Amino acid sequence: MHEHDDQKCPVANGLSREVPFPIDGEVESPVPLPVPPDVPFDNRKTYRCVLGAFLMLFSAYFGSITFIGILLPLSVLAPKAFHVTVDGFVSSWMMLTEFIIGRLMDIRVRHFGDHFLPLHGHDPQTTLLIMNHRTNFDWLFCWGLGRAIQKMKIILKESLSKIPGAGWAMQSAAFIFLQRRLATDESRIGDVVSYLLGLDDYCQLFMFPEGTDLNEKSLDRSNSYAKKNSLPFLHYTLHPRSTGFIYIINLLGRGHLKYVYDVTVAYPDIVPYEPSSLLKGVMPKEVHYHVRCIPASELPWDDVNVNSINSDDVDPVAARNQRMADWLQARWYEKENLLKEYYKLPPNQRKFENECLVGSRVFHQQPYEPLHLTVSGWLNTFFWVISSLLFIYGLCISWIFRIYFILIQLVFFYATYALGGMNTWALRQAKVPVLYSSSTKKLKNAPTLSLDSLRSGGLTD
Repeated sequence: MHEHDDQKCPVANGLSREVPFPIDGEVESPVPLPVPPDVPFDNRKTYRCVLGAFLMLFSAYFGSITFIGILLPLSVLAPKAFHVTVDGFVSSWMMLTEFIIGRLMDIRVRHFGDHFLPLHGHDPQTTLLIMNHRTNFDWLFCWGLGRAIQKMKIILKESLSKIPGAGWAMQSAAFIFLQRRLATDESRIGDVVSYLLGLDDYCQLFMFPEGTDLNEKSLDRSNSYAKKNSLPFLHYTLHPRSTGFIYIINLLGRGHLKYVYDVTVAYPDIVPYEPSSLLKGVMPKEVHYHVRCIPASELPWDDVNVNSINSDDVDPVAARNQRMADWLQARWYEKENLLKEYYKLPPNQRKFENECLVGSRVFHQQPYEPLHLTVSGWLNTFFWVISSLLFIYGLCISWIFRIYFILIQLVFFYATYALGGMNTWALRQAKVPVLYSSSTKKLKNAPTLSLDSLRSGGLTD
């Protein structure tokens, strides 16, 4: 699922091979330094980051046991109620995480470019967010962008699903965890998307097409791939792996997918290069996200010269998949240029154009002004503080609660290692129509492409 396609990918339509960044691998600073050498060590920042990491993990741990654990019978009795309630608790925990990142760890998340579409209303939209993967913390900081991101289901590596507490909560909330095996990963994506569309009639997905974070080894692999396929060398991003992106696009089809969010993340001062950076306090003061909202109608669904189609030598589905791969590659060339210009500036001047307010339920946000908690931010933080204290108190005084505490953990461990995760279990109980069948390798109940439909300029069901 995460391997580069074997075929040679040409430069996308509309892009010249004379790209405005080097293709010979020689640049003054090919990768922004993880920690600028002039950043002083700050003991206070270290303590705040360590405390913040502990609070995030502890709250996820007791929250999954106390709140999600008691709801598990609903996954059988009322799957829709289970899904909605778990989503509510996980969203509340993400609001707590936003508070910890913004106030305790003192990391400001800034939003540039287009706004996210509002989530309220009678016509929620199916969306797909694609983002470059600069560090292991990109998705965590991204929750600071507010409710729109906090409702998305992130596609992550499977090891994260095994984290006690946080992993269990993300499983229950229908996050997607990949093993990096094509057949298994396609089946998992299809199952979760089927579950979400079956219960909500829409879904919002968040993926990293690069497949891994940018580091010295991954950049070398990316540029080796570029050399083999006559593509430009990249220095601020990795060449995207199109297989997963194309699969999701085809799975959703034009009948469901309404918008693609093209998001670029950048760190103006410190790049937290390793997972241990959080415990060392090596964290940025700000994280910048540039957002482009692209209507799904602008994707290259069927923009081919129908007169050139010959049923004997053209596979229409393969042709569309190649166009989608080219489209994705073009977005990454744009990211590379955007980040190149961004990192040319001194750290204190780095920002994207068109800053907009973060759609936060936790903070009142104005650019360059301190963060102030909203009423919902105060109430949510108070709820988690009181709940944490009651959780500890219950463990201390009640043997019934201690038994419940042990049993629920055993259930989560069993679901994780024997059932493929709580998301797999919930899908089985919901009994929703499955879009993807791993036995037939075909899409069901999704638009399919045929030669006749290409000639008529449309899709057929």
